[in-house]
Order: sequence, then structure tokens, then C-alpha cells
Amino acid sequence: MEATPQKKGPRMLKRHTPHCHLFASLALMTLMTSTVVFAQGQPIPDFGPPERPLIKLIGFLEPDIPQNTTDTVLTIALPGDKKRYTFLLKQLLIMAGPLRTPGSILEEVKPYSTNFYIRAPENIVAQIKNAPPTEQLSILAQYSSADRSLMVVGFEKNEEPQKQ
Repeated sequence: MEATPQKKGPRMLKRHTPHCHLFASLALMTLMTSTVVFAQGQPIPDFGPPERPLIKLIGFLEPDIPQNTTDTVLTIALPGDKKRYTFLLKQLLIMAGPLRTPGSILEEVKPYSTNFYIRAPENIVAQIKNAPPTEQLSILAQYSSADRSLMVVGFEKNEEPQKQ
């Protein structure tokens, strides 16, 4: 008798081990999260004016204030010093920033006993403190209305005598 070849039935699929499922799941999760991370939009750069106005205070520190002055007299605080200094403001300029007027900033700080809190490096604070009352100062700073602070970015002394 001749042997008849046996018909082969459908092959049984290999069963996958739990390790294969775990590996496939991790690979799928990695692909999905990397797609989400890299698909996030880039922030749009700010092209408008800064949020805090850049202002310039021009005036004199601790001067002899004339009785009939029409200039604004401010009180400022310097870091590391409990003393409050008077500042005879000759001019307040808005250099950059949101639409504000010098008058609106002064109206905002007038009700307080200390009008501005200066924030600056120690060397600039020392120069401000040591300025004679007759020396005109120009303080360029970013103004924060939240705490009435002035973050000093520039400082100049002018050798002009005080005009009364």
C-alpha cells in the first residue's frame, strides 16, 4: 500500500507571550506621546510694547524744596535702607510700553506715603544715595503698578545746578 500524504490542516498560530504584548504597548505609547509632544504649537513672539512701561524720572534727591514749587515731590525707598528719600520730580517721561501717561502713573502712586520702591544693583543704589541735592538725576526704570516698584535699567547724573 502506498502511503497517502496527509493533508495538512490550518496552521496553528503561535501564541504571543505577555512580554510581546507589553513591548508592543510600550512602543505604541512612545509613538503616540512623541507625536503629541512634537505637534504642540510654538508660542508667538511678542512684537508689541512691553507689559510694563519704561519710564524716566528726572529730578533731585533730598533737595531744599522751595515753598511755592509747582513740581511734584515724591517719596522713594531704596533697597536695604529704612529711610525714605524725597525726590523733587522735574520731569516724568514714558519711554516705551503700554499706553500710559505720566499723569496716570503719578495719580496711581500719589495716595501712598512711599510713592516708589527702587530695585537696582548695589552700585547704582550707592550712586543714588550719594548724589548731592544739587545734582540732577535721571533714573530709567520699568514701572510695576502691582507694587509701585521701579526696576532700574539705567542711571545718569547731570552736573546741572538746580534751578529754583
